[in-house]
Amino acid sequence: MKRSIFAAAALLSAGIASAHHSAAPFDFTKFVTIEGIVKQFKVENPHTYAVVTVTDAKGTRDVEYEGHSASNFYRAGFTRDSVRPGDKIAILIAPRKDGGDGGFINSFTVNGVTVGFGGLSPSTGKPDASGAATSSAPKQP
Repeated sequence: MKRSIFAAAALLSAGIASAHHSAAPFDFTKFVTIEGIVKQFKVENPHTYAVVTVTDAKGTRDVEYEGHSASNFYRAGFTRDSVRPGDKIAILIAPRKDGGDGGFINSFTVNGVTVGFGGLSPSTGKPDASGAATSSAPKQP
C-alpha cells in the first residue's frame, strides 16, 4: 500500500514539475519596451501571463507575454486593480531569443503606476533616462 501511495505521489509531482517551464527562450542581456492595450493580464503562479494588442511595423496583433510569479509581482507593488482590459500599458521585456513575438515581463507601467523590477521610469513609464533601474536591476527569474 505504501509503495502505491509513493508511486502515485511521484507521478503527480512529476506532472506538476513539468508544468513549470524555463525562461531559457528569453534574452536577459537586453530589454525592450513594448506599448499596447491590455487584452488580458493574469498575475498568478507559476508565472504572470499577459495578452497585449500591439501595433508596430508588423501590423496590429495580440502578443502573449509571461513574467515573474504572483508573489514576486505583489511584492513589487502589484494589486488586483492594477491592470484591467483596455488599459494602455508600457512593458519592459526580455525579448525572445528567436526574434518572435512575446517576451518575459520585467516591469510595466499602467495608469501612472510602475510595477516590477526596475528599468522603467515611474513618472513616464518609459525606459529610465539615467540608465539606472528604478527599484533594482532587471533580473532573470
